[in-house]
Amino acid sequence: MKKLTGVFLLKVLAIIAMKDTIESFGDLFLKKGALTTGISNVVMSNMLEFASRMIASPWLWIGIIFLLANFFLWIALLSRVDLSVAFPMSSLTYIIVPILAITFLHEKVLLTRWAGIIFIIAGISLTSRSAGSAGESNK
Repeated sequence: MKKLTGVFLLKVLAIIAMKDTIESFGDLFLKKGALTTGISNVVMSNMLEFASRMIASPWLWIGIIFLLANFFLWIALLSRVDLSVAFPMSSLTYIIVPILAITFLHEKVLLTRWAGIIFIIAGISLTSRSAGSAGESNK
């Protein structure tokens, strides 16, 4: 694989940021679809009712479209970058999802979760720095 330096590294980071944002919105839309069913506790006895309400929800289909776009961006990214580099760098969803959950779903995110997110940001930073010096992978 090509070394992650300069402009190529910036392009990879931009694709990852776009992919993670699309994935996060896809998950948000799936959650909104689940909430619109009116069923808060899915068990075997109400599984079919939940599924039929989910299938009727436009939020489900919007979420699926976003997650399909995420899938194709991920495949394109993996064709250019080592999995061992791309996977840790694509952990931005751990940051984006709580922000979306607070903003659109009015969820509360505790201080301990934010502390964990800070550790994730640190890990992404370390991974990004090591990606530039990792060199080419063996095929």
